[in-house]
Amino acid sequence: MYDYNNNGMNRQDTQYTQFQGNYPTEPQPPKKPNTHKTGKVVALIAAVAVLCGGMGFGGAFAANKAMEMISGGTTTSATSNASESTEDNSSLSSDAQEVIDSIQAGVSSHTVSGNVEYNSDGTYAYTRDLVKAVKDSIVYIEVYVTYRGQETLYGAGSGIVISQDGYIITNAHVAENDSYPVSKLEVNVNTTDPETGDVVSNKYVAELLGSDTDTDLAVLKIDATGLTAAKLGNSDELSLGDDVVVIGNPLGLETSVSKGVVSGLDRQVYDDNSISAIQTDTAINSGNSGGGMFNMYGEVVGVVNMKLINDNAENLGFAITINDAKAVISDLITKGYVSGRPILGITCIQVSDYLGAIQGMTPGLLVTDIDQTLAIADSELVVGDTITAINGTEVRSVDEVSEVIKDMKPGDTVTVTVVRTDSRGRDKTVKFDIVLSEYSGK
Repeated sequence: MYDYNNNGMNRQDTQYTQFQGNYPTEPQPPKKPNTHKTGKVVALIAAVAVLCGGMGFGGAFAANKAMEMISGGTTTSATSNASESTEDNSSLSSDAQEVIDSIQAGVSSHTVSGNVEYNSDGTYAYTRDLVKAVKDSIVYIEVYVTYRGQETLYGAGSGIVISQDGYIITNAHVAENDSYPVSKLEVNVNTTDPETGDVVSNKYVAELLGSDTDTDLAVLKIDATGLTAAKLGNSDELSLGDDVVVIGNPLGLETSVSKGVVSGLDRQVYDDNSISAIQTDTAINSGNSGGGMFNMYGEVVGVVNMKLINDNAENLGFAITINDAKAVISDLITKGYVSGRPILGITCIQVSDYLGAIQGMTPGLLVTDIDQTLAIADSELVVGDTITAINGTEVRSVDEVSEVIKDMKPGDTVTVTVVRTDSRGRDKTVKFDIVLSEYSGK
């Protein structure tokens, strides 16, 4: 995702980031590729251009002299027709003759067949054919927030169409915002006419069906039909060195393509290790978040979500494996949350050892509210208790509670240690059991 209101930068809680990058206000036009065929010729001409560039006739003269040095004779005038060159070039080296013939022949053209070519293993022979087949399954998402009472464009990211009737997956950090309430998600969908190649763009306001910050995945729904749905592949079949293609909208540049290889597998880049990630050297920038990583079969094998920013590192991008994402996506569509996750069911104040010492409070979780719809309401816990340990492990924060119960299931029982203050101000320690409930995303 790209943050329009922060010049492409987002705070970094860790060394990983989903939104990094600064860029010029207007992207620079790409340079025309060289058509030289000889390494030595290219090197010499380039050196002359750098050395003499900006010198007017001096630069042109030096370039002509360089060609003369290579060919062993004089070059024909730039205004002469190729057919008028009748000088004897028999003394030229074969490499130099090839260069001269190329110049005289003009720009060569390529005949592009309308048929898609495949390799023997069924993969696309050319990246351009893969991109043509799947690019319309990648959408551009604009995120609007309520800021000072007004709806404001905050940032943008990418998404993957997974059904013809408008289900779209993206990152949770694209669909939600910690700083301001998201007021609208607007999705731009491209449709390409297969006959003419013309592209038609349509915008839709999306509904957020569900979002999961633990896996950084979210599902949107737009009211549309006939969309190009991406095919979800099998990320377990990836191997180190496999070619992968990333399509997204970096820095707001819609439908941008980058290509690289699988640099690593089963990378654990999340604190809870709930899902694994694919490491790649493919160029990933702010705005690629939520876009697709495709294998050479044209199948989505990953959901792009972050890159590593470090002075000592380059080309370290990551994508959520699609196999890990599938179960999350299914739950978000059907339930709006990820099922099977345990929750204690309290609202609390986190009291660290330091805060407890200076404030005269018991370190732990000071309970301020108990969810009466969950199993914890039937326990001995009361508001005002301070939970100091769960199953014998000291806890001082919500994250520490999550770490203790992460491998448990709803319905499992934990033993809590509680410090309770009586009516006379005396503290006493009690222990009792609490049944865990299922987290419903609320």
